[in-house]
Amino acid sequence: MILMITGLVLGPLSGWINAGQFRTFTQYLGTFALILILFEAGSELHLRDALRHFPAAVLFGLLSYGLSFAAVSLVALWVMKVPLHQALILGGVFGCTSSTMVIPVLQQLGIRGPVTVVLILEASLGDIISVISVGSLVDIPRGDTLVTGLITGFLVRTSVAIISAIVAGIMWSSVRSRFAADRFGSVLQVGGVLLVYALVRTAGGSGLLAVLAFGLTLANVRNDADEISAGHEQAIRVFHSDLSFLVRSFFFVLLGASVELIERPYAIATALIVAGLVLARVVSVYTTSWALRDVGRPEREFILCLFPRGLVNAVLAIQVAGTEGGMPFVPAIAFTVIVVTNLLMVLGAFRFRPLEKGIKHGPVATTAT
Repeated sequence: MILMITGLVLGPLSGWINAGQFRTFTQYLGTFALILILFEAGSELHLRDALRHFPAAVLFGLLSYGLSFAAVSLVALWVMKVPLHQALILGGVFGCTSSTMVIPVLQQLGIRGPVTVVLILEASLGDIISVISVGSLVDIPRGDTLVTGLITGFLVRTSVAIISAIVAGIMWSSVRSRFAADRFGSVLQVGGVLLVYALVRTAGGSGLLAVLAFGLTLANVRNDADEISAGHEQAIRVFHSDLSFLVRSFFFVLLGASVELIERPYAIATALIVAGLVLARVVSVYTTSWALRDVGRPEREFILCLFPRGLVNAVLAIQVAGTEGGMPFVPAIAFTVIVVTNLLMVLGAFRFRPLEKGIKHGPVATTAT
């Protein structure tokens, strides 16, 4: 919030920075930050701890994303009067919660247990689904119908990414111990992550899903030659965390500096989008309460407040505005939605801070950001 407001002051309000010349750089910087964060999320997620709550978390995540996607698409169709194709793209842009916002809140509150597994998996899966959905909608081949193009693109991107990432993770797990003690071992691992992303993108898969699966494979596949000490692992995690923080800091300042203030014709639509996201959150939480048996009522109320939009939504909004004709207004709407949903998250975090000790229980994998 502070970084975006700082950029807003430096850019549109004061005119000290002409951020338009950094628009392409901002897009790449946001993608780089997403790569680092999703790799961290995968590498910190140990399946033994997460499998118990995995089905419930996936059900909740898919329902939450689906309802949010539908709510935003309907607002775009009925209020903004955009074509169906563009309405679905907007649904994909705003459908997911942001792992870059949720995970730091959970860490700062020190919350553990099933509620953390549910929120981390929901946010990580939502990021991936949004990226794949928007990419598939934007890149639908000519001659394909909307449904056929979306389904085909989704299946191809997902299968190529998962298979490639697992193979790459197994291969890297067998050799990474040779470089762990090197002073540049952390930098080499970042290079490996970027190589996996680039190769999978070139092969037609989802690079971001591949990065998440690559980290997940490294965290859960142990090779006899993989003898990285706890100290070396901690050093690698600290390096990734610091690099991710630096990249995200630049990105959010540039986002605030480059965004245009929302125009009056889109103000009502933006308010309805936020209202739709709130309604979708309420419905998804209470309709899946039977599946979230280990999550009590106070924790469910806490989950209600944690649906912030953030990095992935901003990156997708900038990409859509640059590649899809007739949608230059998307970054301004994204900026407003990000600010409002993060304010709701902050208020919710303060509201449920007294529950902090009561929610701490059981092991869980969290991500260092």
